[in-house]
Amino acid sequence: MTRLAGVSAERAVRAASWLAESSAAGALLAAELAGESVLLGAYQERGVSGARSELRGLCGGRSAFAGAGIAALWVLVGDLGRWGIEAGPGAPSGPRVLNRLVRGALAGLKQIGVNASYPGRDFVAANGRRVAQLSLARGARRQVVFQVLVGAERAFASAEPAPEFPGLPPLPEAAALGVGAQAVCSALLLGFARRFAFELAPAELSTDELRAVAAAPLPPRDDPELAGLRAGAAVATPIGRLLAYVALEPDGALARVRLRGDFIAASAPLRALELALAGRAPSAAATRELCARWLAEPESLVVGLVDPAALVEALELGARAAAR
Repeated sequence: MTRLAGVSAERAVRAASWLAESSAAGALLAAELAGESVLLGAYQERGVSGARSELRGLCGGRSAFAGAGIAALWVLVGDLGRWGIEAGPGAPSGPRVLNRLVRGALAGLKQIGVNASYPGRDFVAANGRRVAQLSLARGARRQVVFQVLVGAERAFASAEPAPEFPGLPPLPEAAALGVGAQAVCSALLLGFARRFAFELAPAELSTDELRAVAAAPLPPRDDPELAGLRAGAAVATPIGRLLAYVALEPDGALARVRLRGDFIAASAPLRALELALAGRAPSAAATRELCARWLAEPESLVVGLVDPAALVEALELGARAAAR
């Protein structure tokens, strides 16, 4: 367990990235954030948050304020079974992993008198308002990375428009807990320890480790992989938007595809899907089947996308834009 006090979102993300690179076992990193910055989801376009200072995070999902007044927690889960999450055949999907790990955050908030709940999607609610944003990724050593951003003294929401999805209620307003970020970090760590029955072992970073953290790579803010691709209109999803950036072969088949938006997914399986889409017709039944298999594969850790039809629609819109 490592704690960082009064650090920028950039330093905190570098520390989480370094942990994911250096440790295959479980680890917790809590950070009391400072400064004025917004953390973008791993697959979002720049500028969606409306903030001047944007930093790309390790996890997917929507943008969130990540500065003074925010408590951040990254949990690295190497052995899913240790956390009561089945691995191997029949392993749980992204939503089930999120549902299991969020219990530590709920237990932590209860330590400071906040009776919070997880209504699904990508947030924790208390008193009818959103107080924390959740996300997932898969680390360099295939660990699950669980990210929590809590509005301790300031609401975490950016200026990004709230998603609208048929059949789902509007997102509740985001609000701060009115509790110091230091106290929230302590409570979150304690909540995870008690909920999952392990002892917290403080791990101060050595001088060499601090140098390694400072040198840890950050995900690029700009996405060079979108060069030469065109996206059509966005497709609505339960937690935001989905866009397919596309280049076409002369016969109209997909030549290159990059899927972007507010969804949560592990990066390696997403890249494998993008590569596998090359050479396929956007509307073909085989394309839909490929997308359905990706959604159903536990390794994909997909949250916020539930229907292969949304992926096919985004591909079709991207292909039309690329053909103009």
